[in-house]
Amino acid sequence: MFAKLGEPYVVGVASRIFGQVIAFVSVAVASRYLDLEVFGTYALAWAAAVIGNTFVFTGLYQALLRSRDFERERDTLLWLLLTVGCAFAIVLVAFGLLSGGFATAQGYALLAFAPIPLLSAPAAWWEAQLVRAKRVRAASLYVLVAETAALAVAILMLTSGWQIEALIAARYAAVLAGVVLTGALVRRLPRLAFRRDTVRTARRTALPLWGTSTVHLFTNYGADIILGAFSPAAMVGAYRGGARIAITASNLVLQPLTMLSWSRFTDIEKSGESLAAMRASWADNMALGAAILWPMNAAVAMLAPALVVTILDETWLAAAGVVAILSVSRAIGFGGALLEPVMMTVGNGRLQFLIRLWGAGTLLILLLAFARFGAEPAAFAHLASSVLVATLSLVAIARTLEMPVAYMAKAFAPGLALTGVVLAVILASGTLIDGGGIATGLALKIGAIVLAWSGLMIVFLTRRILVLPKP
Repeated sequence: MFAKLGEPYVVGVASRIFGQVIAFVSVAVASRYLDLEVFGTYALAWAAAVIGNTFVFTGLYQALLRSRDFERERDTLLWLLLTVGCAFAIVLVAFGLLSGGFATAQGYALLAFAPIPLLSAPAAWWEAQLVRAKRVRAASLYVLVAETAALAVAILMLTSGWQIEALIAARYAAVLAGVVLTGALVRRLPRLAFRRDTVRTARRTALPLWGTSTVHLFTNYGADIILGAFSPAAMVGAYRGGARIAITASNLVLQPLTMLSWSRFTDIEKSGESLAAMRASWADNMALGAAILWPMNAAVAMLAPALVVTILDETWLAAAGVVAILSVSRAIGFGGALLEPVMMTVGNGRLQFLIRLWGAGTLLILLLAFARFGAEPAAFAHLASSVLVATLSLVAIARTLEMPVAYMAKAFAPGLALTGVVLAVILASGTLIDGGGIATGLALKIGAIVLAWSGLMIVFLTRRILVLPKP
């Protein structure tokens, strides 16, 4: 049992859990000091910075993992990463100036975040080398330390009377800590070398993934942007506050699962193993992910009002509906979680991009039609898009990996069973919140959920119905 606690996936999930919890605690603390309007201004600016960061950690990052001549190509890939980071920094500056520059709150926030994508490029380069070397534990744990530093900065500045500046400084603390830690773990500096053939090779991996990332980013942040165009900042704050809870819950599973899956699938690709090996890895990883994600998101959706009031503040109660809807949306969207590593490693990157594009197009149409009516209609648009993308993804993966429907259903059966148990516990303990106060009742319900889920999970793991994925 203790040996299993050291498995890369366990360490990855644990570190991401604590990292995401710490990042979320920053928002919870901020809710005590900032109103929804200030938080909405921060959310829009940070969404823009996240877009730049995502392009830094996607595409060329996977090109580093897939490289067949790593020593020859690694330096060129860093200079390309820095170029991407610089390009997005310039874009953020331009939007900041167009938004009024330092004379407006939104312009100020955008300009303040502009250097983030450029500063993140070295961390992406070093992190990819950690994953490539199968040092997944280190690649996961450094995030925990970085987010701890961010939380400390946020609390210190908020309690000292700072407003949006506290959240901005916290993100800089996380980024700089990540750069220092990954650099110290890898201990490899770049050389002044640039090869054009590496650019051509990397482009074949990066371009399809950048296309998919664009779609992913719109899926995650399109509602913020469109709400920002039609609605006051307070509504954006309500949506992002609710989305933060739902996304935090799902990212605890998705981030380490995706990292390990990319590592495993690229190994299968390079070693020339059969589709059977990839099919088995997909089933193992998705089974475990569903067994964790679906029960957790079901609990978050059912307990959304109590979670918002307890963790944030009663003034943020408008976010509760968004939490419930997006939790369901993320649970359904999990069906397409491993679409990219599967399609890219079998050489069908175009199909995964088209699927994501269909989802984004649907989301755009629905958001333009309904987002102007409020945060909850925007969340329902997200849910409809998730249903479409998950369905298309599962059909595409089943055909690509020659996977029978029964084989796929068997992978998801433990997750469905665990979700049923969690829902039964919540329904059976329905009077706890009313009887002992919101916070006490919520704590009792969560305790009962954890006990029931953990007991059945131990049974599934010991009988090897579920197995921990390996890099």
